[in-house]
Amino acid sequence: MAKFITIGDAETKRHKAVDFLRRIGQDDNADKFDDMTPEEYAEHKGLELIENPQLNRQDRRKHMARGKSKVELEAELDESNSYIEELEGKLDDIAGIAADEDEEEDNSDDSDEDNGNDPD
Repeated sequence: MAKFITIGDAETKRHKAVDFLRRIGQDDNADKFDDMTPEEYAEHKGLELIENPQLNRQDRRKHMARGKSKVELEAELDESNSYIEELEGKLDDIAGIAADEDEEEDNSDDSDEDNGNDPD
């Protein structure tokens, strides 16, 4: 989604970029930006120029995502909670399997000791 900017704002941002690049010692890059027109700078930065800031507000409203209703949000929340419960159940199953394996290892270690075998 393109950002909208006035030509005056593009010129201001271009000047700030030039100043910054000079401060950090990148004079070649600063010269490139200094040679750009505000239109070229906006294109380089992926910005879309507008002529009237009032139109900008209207365009932004057109492109903004529609907010979700309370019912839609509640449905998503219910779905998410169900999914979380499903995942928790799977984790419990995995934990149970791991616990069973630990018990089997403990029992096999005990039987080795009972037979007089040294497990180490």
